[in-house]
Amino acid sequence: MEMHKAHVLHLIDGLTFGGAETLLRDLASGLEKRGYRVTVGYSTPGPFVQELADKGLTLKHIPRLAMIDPIFLLRMVRLMRLDPPQIVHTHLFKSDFHGRLAARLAGVPVVVSTLHNNDSWAKNRILGRIYGATARFADRLIAVSPEVREYHLDKTGVPANKIMVIENGVDVAAFSGNKAGAKAVREEFGIAPTAPIFGIIGRLKPQKDLPTFLLAAVEILRQQPDARFLVVGDGPLREELEAQAEALDLFPSLIFTGMRKDIPTIMAALDVLVLSSLWEGLPVILLEAMAAARPVVSTAVDGVRSVVLPDESALLVNTGSPSSLADACVKLARDPALRQKMGSSGLKRVADFYSLDAMIERISKLYGELLRERGLEKYIPTA
Repeated sequence: MEMHKAHVLHLIDGLTFGGAETLLRDLASGLEKRGYRVTVGYSTPGPFVQELADKGLTLKHIPRLAMIDPIFLLRMVRLMRLDPPQIVHTHLFKSDFHGRLAARLAGVPVVVSTLHNNDSWAKNRILGRIYGATARFADRLIAVSPEVREYHLDKTGVPANKIMVIENGVDVAAFSGNKAGAKAVREEFGIAPTAPIFGIIGRLKPQKDLPTFLLAAVEILRQQPDARFLVVGDGPLREELEAQAEALDLFPSLIFTGMRKDIPTIMAALDVLVLSSLWEGLPVILLEAMAAARPVVSTAVDGVRSVVLPDESALLVNTGSPSSLADACVKLARDPALRQKMGSSGLKRVADFYSLDAMIERISKLYGELLRERGLEKYIPTA
């Protein structure tokens, strides 16, 4: 049989810093290695544009003016007609909403969407139902955790027979052996070799509830004066958070690092990764901390509870409780043996259940099944 390379067009809202973007970067390059041709379309530029370009991926910028934008939809259709994909795979609300319909208008045979989060917008009945209605244009929806599947069945009414779970995966090898880099990070920020470092990594947006982390930092410093805090990432709330940190007198113990491209090295420098999120799907940064054998203190939200083993690889606390977050952090700061034990437990769990290869393999297999259903076997990679 003559071989044709299946063209997969991934559509994502933006290439700013975040879990869905990290996942897409690793998935796209993994699919190329498995014999697919991948294009990534995005509307909001960001630091991941360069990261994807460095991996040799084809990128298309599709400008968008509003949350719901008919011109954006038509630009997507045009892109799909100029270089027809066999598969369109969408990520995040705006790309899901416009991309599924655009794919159907352009006659794309296979349409897939990944549901990354228990997004709060889905609690708005109208938005939730609109989203659920467009889900009917997709052949399959991938939920990144069982909790995300249940959430969408409940809130957006997506068809149950179309939604499956493929858990996020992480490149475990990329997060080992960064000792020298970790030392350099401490030196860069002027942090003593023995000072415990607590880090929070991600977009500075309401979902991550950084105000609670900052209030916890005040309490941690009261009990552990040599503690240091890194806030890694950027986002719409940065100025507000910096003003709050100033008012709480957290400087110079706390450092806003801005965007970093060396997350494995930063992770190696941390003693504890902290998540103060109000909701999560299956946070990639959590898997990355486990891959780096770092203990985690997190809020006990959906998408975290099922991944970690509570009290084995992470300490879980209630949302919006700075004192509980602080107590868990201080407990780990004072017990290096516990940090080591929890880090090892997390590494074993992520290696056993959340490997990047397993995730890419399952998505590739799904593509193959859907292409076969359309009579497009000739596009299925044989590698």
